[in-house]
Amino acid sequence: MAPEQTGRMNRSIDTRCDLYSLGVTLYQMLTGSLPFDAVDAMEWVHCHIARQPTVLDRSEFPAAISAIIVRLLAKAVEDRYQTAVGLEVDLQRHLEEWETQRQIDPFPLGSQDIPDQLLVPEKLYGRERKVDALLAAFDRVLAEGALEIVLVSGCSGIGKPSVVNELHKVLVPPRGLFASGKFDQFKRDIPYATLAHAFQTLVRQILLKSEADVDHWRSALLEALGPNGQLIINLVPEVEFILGKQPPVPDMPPRDAQNRFQLVFRRFLGAFARPEHPLALFLDDLQWLDEATLNLLEHLATNSQLHHLLLIGAYRDNEVSSSHPLTRTLNAIREAGMKMEEIVLAPLGLDAIGQLVGDALHCNRDAAYPLAELVLEKTGGNPFFAIQFFTALADEGLLLLDSATRTWQWEMHRIRAKSYSDNVVDLLVES
Repeated sequence: MAPEQTGRMNRSIDTRCDLYSLGVTLYQMLTGSLPFDAVDAMEWVHCHIARQPTVLDRSEFPAAISAIIVRLLAKAVEDRYQTAVGLEVDLQRHLEEWETQRQIDPFPLGSQDIPDQLLVPEKLYGRERKVDALLAAFDRVLAEGALEIVLVSGCSGIGKPSVVNELHKVLVPPRGLFASGKFDQFKRDIPYATLAHAFQTLVRQILLKSEADVDHWRSALLEALGPNGQLIINLVPEVEFILGKQPPVPDMPPRDAQNRFQLVFRRFLGAFARPEHPLALFLDDLQWLDEATLNLLEHLATNSQLHHLLLIGAYRDNEVSSSHPLTRTLNAIREAGMKMEEIVLAPLGLDAIGQLVGDALHCNRDAAYPLAELVLEKTGGNPFFAIQFFTALADEGLLLLDSATRTWQWEMHRIRAKSYSDNVVDLLVES
């Protein structure tokens, strides 16, 4: 299974997954063993995402063959072979050299490995420091066991989930757990709906584990929830498959019921956020969160009994004014002495856009520079808009692959003649 097929890579799935699987197959054909060793599904996931395969013995195989296998098994899809044709060309050259001279001299791989369609890389550009700050926050949670809060802000399309999901890739048990939910502007009248979705995903992962592991979680959750398990089952019905039937909870006045729920949910959260597996909880689009969840988050963030938890919130800062309920709650959390790290995502600069364009067109930065300038001019460096605009150029035939030279061609005067609106929203509406 290719890394992006695990659901933890924030990457699309396409035919390049098959090339990764072919790399595993060729590795086993050559060596008699798999490139990784693991004992359960989650460890296999970790291997495919984070571990490098055991190096092929250069004394048994030509270095060039080893290089092909390594390229096929690249974690990032952009570093892998992009096409079966590109792989075939390299293998054919290896075969011809072996048949004519009984040795294979190293040569640059992928000379003909250019896809027929435009594939815009999905890796992050210009966000290395932001990702490092997020990873450092989790490392502190891992080492110190504290509760940390990280806020990621920026306008729509700036790439907030993409940055946070880089953390998801490294949080493979037992190193940590990851749960995420996204608020919906049309569901603000449903209390706790986003938290319910986040923990449904986490509980379903538990239900896929061995019977012994499920028993372990049953004990932990029963200890944490006591006689109030039904409160959590009402929120996350899948929990009943772990705990079994639970006694009903007595009715209480609304204020007392809210306090009870906040206490029980905090204990529920604490069952996941433990020294042996800290929890990262990511809540996206906080500008649309419901009032009940807002009050609960303030309760959690200001409670000294929570540990081993990284709470990550993302929001559109251009939609959160000084009078927005979120602003008031964040101020209250700060006044309570809780430190919050703020990661603000700005538009991409010319260097980052140039890297994106160059990688997509398989050309050097100098050749891509004029086109990158235009993309930046029309999109303001917004990553989502930049990709949409760039893709629109290919859809309209303004970026073409020369079948003879296997290089992308474009003419700046034709692109400028299209007179694209300076407002990329107009472009998206037209498309």
